[in-house]
Amino acid sequence: MTKEQIFTEIQNVVSNNPVLVIGSGASVPYHIPGMDSLATALKLFFSSHPYTNSDSVKAVQEFVENLNMGMGLEEALLNTKATDEVESDIVRNVWSLVGEADRKVYTRMLCDEVMALKPLLDFLVYKDPAKVCNIITTNYDRIIEYAACQTDAFINTGFTPNIVGHPYNKIDFLPKRIESEYTGSLNIWKVHGSLDWFKKDGSVLSLANTAAIPDDYTPCIITPGTNKYERTQQEPYREIFSHVDAVFNTATGFLCIGYGFNDSHVHPVLLKIAKKRGVRILLVTKDITKPIEDNVINAGYDYIAIFSDGSKGTIFKTPSDSMVISDEIYWSIDGFEKIYKK
Repeated sequence: MTKEQIFTEIQNVVSNNPVLVIGSGASVPYHIPGMDSLATALKLFFSSHPYTNSDSVKAVQEFVENLNMGMGLEEALLNTKATDEVESDIVRNVWSLVGEADRKVYTRMLCDEVMALKPLLDFLVYKDPAKVCNIITTNYDRIIEYAACQTDAFINTGFTPNIVGHPYNKIDFLPKRIESEYTGSLNIWKVHGSLDWFKKDGSVLSLANTAAIPDDYTPCIITPGTNKYERTQQEPYREIFSHVDAVFNTATGFLCIGYGFNDSHVHPVLLKIAKKRGVRILLVTKDITKPIEDNVINAGYDYIAIFSDGSKGTIFKTPSDSMVISDEIYWSIDGFEKIYKK
């Protein structure tokens, strides 16, 4: 493998309109709280907010004990049967913590900071008014939306673009005159919900730039835990997952940025289609985590992995070869741009 060869292979994947899968790694540079920070904050909240319901008291005790034994947040919650009131407090706390960090990024964008993913989104639509690019993300934050709104593309999140947005009747809505009004289209499918999605009286709404949870509204985000699967069977998640499955089925490639392959609702379908149709998976990540290693690297897939060498360089790995470039960071979003735009 030479540098020119691997760069050409990577450019071929990106130029062929892959499905873009965005994980929490893309939000880390913007200081969006990760699992460890959320776990610490939840422990602090529960220590100062005692419950009177015995089942809730037991759930909190189990959760804290799981964390103290070294479990991560998701594992700790999966091993805790939370009551409705405990789950509600988890959702509201996660929403508040992620939302506070997200609003700081929003302010930075308003001050003309170019979002790191903006050049990639521009490249994907490639000045083609007819091109439709699909983006799947497990993140609640709106980093990808901020990057998208800096492009000239039409942006579809499944909701009408109003101060109070309602779900489109046709989830993959496109305006009739996109060719004259926009440069391509970006579909953003948020499989675990979004900071600006709320439920009220059985309806799901999108409320733009909400700094606090309005009275009688519930944040529409799926947090880790034993009720996670149950939540995905409700709207709007059920329809979104169904549509994501269809998007995966027609994918020409998968470009995964900061995605750890540890979400059981997303990667099994992606991997099934990748193997069935021989679709290449391009991984851009700082570290090869155990889920990536188990689910992709050692599982017989056609992949290219770009990741850190642990210092100031980059490792490129395919099923048959690997290469180290010791003096360039290509695994970051900015560094990756040096490859696909070369």
